[in-house]
Amino acid sequence: IKRTGFDGDIVLIAIDTSDEMVERLEAEGITVLRYTKTNDMRIHMLRFIYIYNYLRDNHKKYRYVISTDVRDVIFQLNPSFFLEKNLLASDFYSMVASSESILIKDEKWNRENIFKNFGQYFYDEVKDREVCNVGILAGRPRSVMDMCFYLYQMSLGRPDWVADQAVYNILLNKLPWNQKVLTTNLSYAWALNAHVTNKPDQLDEFGPFVLVKRPFMDTDGLVKNSNNQTFSIVHQYDRVPEWTQVINKKYGVDDVEENTPKYFVYKPI
Repeated sequence: IKRTGFDGDIVLIAIDTSDEMVERLEAEGITVLRYTKTNDMRIHMLRFIYIYNYLRDNHKKYRYVISTDVRDVIFQLNPSFFLEKNLLASDFYSMVASSESILIKDEKWNRENIFKNFGQYFYDEVKDREVCNVGILAGRPRSVMDMCFYLYQMSLGRPDWVADQAVYNILLNKLPWNQKVLTTNLSYAWALNAHVTNKPDQLDEFGPFVLVKRPFMDTDGLVKNSNNQTFSIVHQYDRVPEWTQVINKKYGVDDVEENTPKYFVYKPI
């Protein structure tokens, strides 16, 4: 995100993280909030109470905030620009949600996740909505803060270990979220969740149900939508091996084999 020109605060929730890693992060100017895991809740759901806690004390410092997964997310553009254009210019929307470009009823994992956690009655209420991914939240600080409260509280005691995704999609169908959240499909070029659109071994499975033309990586190693617009955020890039090789090389994450092609280009369909 530093390479995009973003100059805001970067805050990392660090649960049971090594001293060495914390020191490296702090040396990069990152604010590290350290916690020790004290219960059986998975950390991807536990994080929301810690995000809530940080924003409760700091929300007045910010125009907007972005919460993302860590392992499989990169920033290609300064995300502030998109939020300035789509949130700050209007008092209507308070948050941005990123669609996975498929309906809940057409994607087996999300369909079963919601059914398992909320049952048939509430599944039927949301089955015709687009899946939205909880790994990327963005918006006005108080709205993101309150969303994190609900994600944490409503994930407690659920039967599935990734209940936060189910909770998020249920909440987006309820007031005030169904009126105040801008759901972005890929034409917005905000955030791509690549598992459904571009995972090679599931292209045939999802293909008939994907709602947009697939994104692609151009010859400069940037992931773009079918209108040749660069995404601000790319999530789940590691589902696409060829993208992973390019991105790892770009950021020096892993050694890349010498015989790996410089770029692998996906053409839009």
